[in-house]
Amino acid sequence: MAWGGSLNKEGSDHLRNLREADNVIKFLEALKRKLKDKEKQKIANAINIIVSHYSKEKNDENRT
Repeated sequence: MAWGGSLNKEGSDHLRNLREADNVIKFLEALKRKLKDKEKQKIANAINIIVSHYSKEKNDENRT
C-alpha cells in the first residue's frame, strides 16, 4: 500500500465499499441536476443517508 501498511479482508472490503458509495453519490449528484426541486430533495436525502452511514461507521471504528 502507498502508506506503508497492508489491509486485511475487512479493510479491503471497506475501501471497496467506499469507492462504490462514492460512485453512487457522483451519479446521484448528476441526476439531481436534471430533476425538479421536490425530487432533488429526495435525492439529497438519499445522499445524506449514505454519507451519514459511512461517517458513523468511521466514528465507530475510531472508538475501538
